[in-house]
This record gives sequence, C-alpha cells and structure tokens, in this order.
Amino acid sequence: MAGGTLTPPAGTEVRAPATPAERRAALRERIEAADLDALVVLDLADIRYLSGFTGSAGLLVLLADGADAFFTDFRYQTQVAAELDPAIDVRIESESLLKICHGFLAGRGASRVGFEREQLTYRAWSEWAEREPPALVPVEEWIEDLRMVKSAPEIAAIRKACGIADETFERILEEVRPGVTERELAARLELELAARGAEGASFETIVAFGERSALPHARPGPRELRPGDVVLFDFGAVADGYVSDMTRTIACGEPAAQMREVYTLVLNAQLAAIRGIRAGMAGPEADRLAREVIEAAGHGPRFGHSLGHGIGLEVHEAPRLGRKSADRLAAGMTVTIEPGVYLEGVGGVRIEDDALIGETGIELLTSAPKDQLIVL
Repeated sequence: MAGGTLTPPAGTEVRAPATPAERRAALRERIEAADLDALVVLDLADIRYLSGFTGSAGLLVLLADGADAFFTDFRYQTQVAAELDPAIDVRIESESLLKICHGFLAGRGASRVGFEREQLTYRAWSEWAEREPPALVPVEEWIEDLRMVKSAPEIAAIRKACGIADETFERILEEVRPGVTERELAARLELELAARGAEGASFETIVAFGERSALPHARPGPRELRPGDVVLFDFGAVADGYVSDMTRTIACGEPAAQMREVYTLVLNAQLAAIRGIRAGMAGPEADRLAREVIEAAGHGPRFGHSLGHGIGLEVHEAPRLGRKSADRLAAGMTVTIEPGVYLEGVGGVRIEDDALIGETGIELLTSAPKDQLIVL
C-alpha cells in the first residue's frame, strides 16, 4: 500500500494543551509540586512551544505565581511584540540573559529555580552557582514530556509539512537521470520544497547513490548517478514551525537482484510495524515489530539504528521507538517508522513514513509511493 490509513486511528482526539498559556499552566503544576519558585527555559524550541517566540535568542522564566517573564535583546524588540503571548512580561536587555535572569529572580526572593539539565552548560551552571541564591535545581524532560502528545493545531501543521514532502518527492523523480550528482539533486529537492510553501528543510537533505546509500546519514557529494544505482532520499519540510521526515529508496535503471530483495524485506518490516504499533506500546516493543522481520532474513546486524522517533517542532524528539527506549506510546503522538538494511560497499534501503498514533492503530501522514521499488 502506498500510504494513508492502514489501521483506523481510533482515539486520536486527545486533550493536549493547544496554546502557550495552556502549556505554561500545565508546567506550573509541576513547578508547584516540586516546591520550586520558577523554571528557567533555555531551549529555543521549548521557548516557541511555551510563548510563541520564533527568534534565535531568548530566555523564558515561568514563575510559580504566574508572573512569567521573557528576556531577549534589541534585535527582537519588534518581533517579540508581534509573536509573544501578551501575558508574558518582556525585558529587552543588553547583557548576558542568564545573568540578568539571575538578578531578576534574586530580586523576587526566589530560593529554588528549576532548569532542564540537558539545556545548561557546565560553565553557565558554575557562573550561576558562584553568585548568591537562588539555587539551581535540575529537572528532567518536563517540557519534552509535555511536547510528546500533539494538539489538533500541531497535528494540522505536521500534516501540512508531510503533504509538501509528498508533492516534492513526486516532482523530484523527474530530475533523476544518469550524470546528475548527489549535491545537485539535493539542491533541486530543497528548491522544490520551497516552491511548495515549505519554510525550509527539516534538516540537511540526504541524497545518496549506489554504494553510498549504505551510509545511513550520508552527506550529498560529487558522486554522479549511474544506471543500476539505487537512490536514497531522506528529507523533510517545515510548515508553521513543524516538521516532516520521509525516506524513499528508488532505482535509476534496473538494480541488482540483491537490492530488489532487500527493498522487499525492508518494506515488509515497515508494514509489520505499521500494522502493529498502537497506544500503550513501549518503544522497544514497537522496534521489535520490524526488527524481527529483518532478523529472520539474516540481516539483523545491518539494521543498526532504531525504528523511529518523535517529530514536532524538532525532527528528533520524544518518544523514541528503539531497543533501549523507556518511552511508552500514547494517542496523539507523531512518530517516524523507518527500518533500514545497509550492505556495506553495495547499497542500502530505508523506507520512512510519518504517523499519528491512535488507541488501536496509526494513521500514516506521508503517502508518497513505496509499495514497490520505483525504477526510473
């Protein structure tokens, strides 16, 4: 099947916080439960999620009493007025934002301030600790946990990004011909994304020919396309701030029989996962659905990465669908499903779709053809 719903995604109507104010309110409950006075937010994707700000420099402080504040510099004075939730107090500063934030919280008499441990450097933590209180208290994945389940507007944005990717793939097939280089094809693909309304590419586009398709994250190079090569495309679009992430593998002329066999194997593994994934399943369980198919064919060692990951404001976010994941899937999560088999020196196949998880199944959000190896 080329795409669309394989299993009815029942139960995908979830109550995820849909506005920055609702999201801050949900976090405030955790702040109060942990006996903190505030939470300092440094990650730009988290800041966008909680405030609406899309710039590249800023710091958000959520206070237990609701008097939230945002710190940025003069470059964003106009932008912040247009984007930021008006309930947040804006401070335009010229010094270190973290230093200003420390003084702001100390002046309010704060004693315990949370921060997400992966977002603060050791140097920044040390400089804060050298000053007077408030003390920094590490918390783990509070915002990441909140971002996992998507609201209706978020799902709509991801659908839009997936639609742009689908249309782009159909168009880029017209450019696949002997003599074109990986770099040329990647550049043309990104131009086609923009022509269809993408705000940008989700990540550096991967285009890999022949034996280089066995490199899971190959960077496009000067390699020219030759008859019989497989061609691996891994790319995505950004729409309304949200991303898609899709992989298709095709062939330029008749490929080696071995690559046809690998393609069928990877497709069957992906379909097994698509049919089996549902809410309540743990990340390792989802991963096993595809991995067992590949292992049964003797290619287990050649599937070295996880089955998938969450997508949203970022191209890699929770949940993780992997052997070591501690995440559990829930209705309203959006994930990739991307098994692959890579034969060193020969070629590789990966097939990746984006999906919305429901209580009893999933809905595929990408629908570009994949039901058989496309040979051009």
